Amino acid sequence: MRFPLLFLIPLLIAFGLSGCKQEITGELGDPIDKRSGFLGAWELASFTQQDMNNPLKEVRDLSSVFIQEGTSPMRLTFNDDDTYEIAQEVGRNYFGDGGDWAFDDPEFPTFIRLIQETDTLQYNLGTTVRPYDDQMTIEYRRSCGEGGAFLETVVYAFTFNRIPQ
Repeated sequence: MRFPLLFLIPLLIAFGLSGCKQEITGELGDPIDKRSGFLGAWELASFTQQDMNNPLKEVRDLSSVFIQEGTSPMRLTFNDDDTYEIAQEVGRNYFGDGGDWAFDDPEFPTFIRLIQETDTLQYNLGTTVRPYDDQMTIEYRRSCGEGGAFLETVVYAFTFNRIPQ
């Protein structure tokens, strides 16, 4: 009976000491303005497709659909007055002809909405873009289903590089 007691005391001391952690001090600073991170011109760097029905969830690089020699890559410009413009020579137009833009939640954006006269497009943000980031990803998630039971079938990821001003 003595052996378990001798073993238990050091074990309790070890657990007690491991619970003492140094408290973190300091400030994180002001929150980053997510909206200002999007402002400016962006040029398409890559376009990928992920088949969600494939068991391997394979990602294919289809950049050549939009980026071709002799043509300018797609450009998106997000303006400070909440408007956006697009310049595109090749490939399917997923972003409309331009209009207004907004986040679903300005503090913690998950989606970007591209608002046009007749339609509103909504895309997932692949990343939060801070004012000093040089890359952004916008995802278009295609789904099918009825009655609220939607199944994602394909994810298109557009990766853009910031054009220095």
